Amino acid sequence: MANSKYEIFISYRRKGGYDTAKLLYDRLRMDGYSVSFDIDTLVNGNFDVELENRVKECKDFLLVLSPGIFDRFFDTNPEYDPENDWVRREIACALAENKNIVPLVLEGFTFPKTLPDNVKGITRKNALDLNQKYFEAAYEKMKSFLISKPRWAVRHKSKIIVLLSIIALAGVAYFYSQKSLELQEEVISKEKFKRAFDSIDSVNAELENMVSKEKFKRAFDSIDSINTALRMQQQGQKTKTLHWKSEGSTIEQLIFEKIKEAGFEKTLCSGNGIVVSPAKASCRENAETKKFNCSYTPEITFTTCDSKPITYLKLERIRIEQNASEAAAKEELAKKLKLTDFSGWIPKIKEQK
Repeated sequence: MANSKYEIFISYRRKGGYDTAKLLYDRLRMDGYSVSFDIDTLVNGNFDVELENRVKECKDFLLVLSPGIFDRFFDTNPEYDPENDWVRREIACALAENKNIVPLVLEGFTFPKTLPDNVKGITRKNALDLNQKYFEAAYEKMKSFLISKPRWAVRHKSKIIVLLSIIALAGVAYFYSQKSLELQEEVISKEKFKRAFDSIDSVNAELENMVSKEKFKRAFDSIDSINTALRMQQQGQKTKTLHWKSEGSTIEQLIFEKIKEAGFEKTLCSGNGIVVSPAKASCRENAETKKFNCSYTPEITFTTCDSKPITYLKLERIRIEQNASEAAAKEELAKKLKLTDFSGWIPKIKEQK
């Protein structure tokens, strides 16, 4: 549809992809794009029809490729229904409708060797790495892949500002021209001739007074006062509260115990606080050996309360291979993490406050 309400559709798996999808949604909205992000924005009615309509109406289809996003495609559970797998339906619909698809690869994701026929075309699309360390650069590059354009007011913001400035200046000029005409009429009147000259002398005296050195000194003193006030305000806002964000897994709790002396609150972030989020472990079953392999990069990210990235800390990746079960693999992973030295993180975390 030409008059589509949403021009960009974001597809993601809630487990592993929600935070990135929400961040993309917020940034794109801030930059003036029309974005369909979550089922919460869908109107009442036939859910699956409405969802596919969103995909069909959009110009750009952003796919957040988080680790494990395709795992359900190979679920051997007889109750698994591809028709109820919304990510699979969204991708299939976007491919069938020949949308401008931009796959966004998160750390730890790799394509499986095979995919179902109706979605395997996604592997031929030009993917973009969305590394948190270089998020801003990746985000700007992603926008260059989009067909959609920001709202007119956002695209032409600088022109609008110039136009409004011209209108304001024109208003000022008109006001003073009217005052000038009133003064001319007063001068023409014989009775007010002398009064006009007296007024002009008063204006000239005031003008000279305004450009005097004393006035300039006062102006500079005012600027210094403003700068001092701003510096004091910034110093007052320097101390920030660290909020620990975790789903409570064994791995995440272990990292928290290692670094909790840096000072965290397990409360909702607000104001100028900082959210500290630990990375999640990724485990997969080897299709040939039927054994589980786990990999984990100890990493925490720092974001603002409204999910804007600040920085992150990271250690070397840990790999656990050839375990009989996923639980055993994670248990062995936890043992290695207990021996890992996190002490170097603590002063760096405190620097964020």
